[in-house]
Amino acid sequence: MKRYQILDIYSNSYGIVIWLIGENGERLSTFRRFHPYFYIRTDSPKPLKLLKNRFKNEIKITKTVKKELIDGEVEVFKITARTPAVYGKAVRFVRKHPAFTELGLYNLQLTPPQIFMYERGIFPFCIVEEYPTPQGIKLKKVDSHEKLNYTLFPLRIMEINPETEGANPRYLRHIPPLVVRYEGVELVLDNQIEELSHLLKKKTLTC
Repeated sequence: MKRYQILDIYSNSYGIVIWLIGENGERLSTFRRFHPYFYIRTDSPKPLKLLKNRFKNEIKITKTVKKELIDGEVEVFKITARTPAVYGKAVRFVRKHPAFTELGLYNLQLTPPQIFMYERGIFPFCIVEEYPTPQGIKLKKVDSHEKLNYTLFPLRIMEINPETEGANPRYLRHIPPLVVRYEGVELVLDNQIEELSHLLKKKTLTC
């Protein structure tokens, strides 16, 4: 079975994108639909009605129990968003609306990729292995965050540095030339953002 390490995890509007690197340097990406969530502790139905009226069927509200360090088990409402994009909008709504100021709020500080990794017990550079199922090839974790002896699968490194001649890039009025170094190659790109974007995609998607 092929093994991979998790190289990057991020969310798009609909779910989670996972980039993997294989033992021989091969790279692939996979997509998982994901419904991120947060929790609200309240005795009043008004804040929940506000959320439901604002997001309609884009969110699902369910009552559940959550453990708190001081209070022990407490009843909370789990707000599950249909997509990461809706999750971001709901979090911003709750943070800004005064109706939620005094309520117990949980998970608002977490991003969809963080929630996804916590749920599945995975972490950066975690090793996963392919296994066949009737629905196709899936991935399972074959690693532990407690391991002290670990290896990194072969990485390729690209350096991108602004050519500022000692000036602070923050105070420049224009984009300085960029010095790009990779695999023994050095390029200077002067206001060639599209060429840099093409180069990044090429080196990411090819072995």
